[in-house]
Amino acid sequence: MPRICKVTGKKTMVGMNVSHSMRHTKRTFLPNLQKLSFHSDILGRDFALRISTAGLRTLTKHGGLDAYVMAKPVSRLTPEMAEIKKAIEKKNGKAATVKKPVHKPNRSARLVKKVEAKKAAAKAK
Repeated sequence: MPRICKVTGKKTMVGMNVSHSMRHTKRTFLPNLQKLSFHSDILGRDFALRISTAGLRTLTKHGGLDAYVMAKPVSRLTPEMAEIKKAIEKKNGKAATVKKPVHKPNRSARLVKKVEAKKAAAKAK
């Protein structure tokens, strides 16, 4: 089984170990892959994916498997993720959209008042 992340596409890299005497020996750098299960709310089933920890952060940021797959164009997805997107589009039609969770920034009361004052001034004009 190839060591490739299904989300980010990270794979094994080749480099050199460099000793104190500057002798170079070949080595491999493996991605930090984890085998995790993700649930698709739209399809109603689980997907077992080998993803890197960076891929896990990406899925979390987008709000889950469905939201990530629907937010990206097929050309930017790995083949496995493209298949999941096609299955979701087939089930819901081409206009399938998934709501992304809203993350409101923490603002101080002073900043909120300043923004509201600017909006009020813009309306007055």
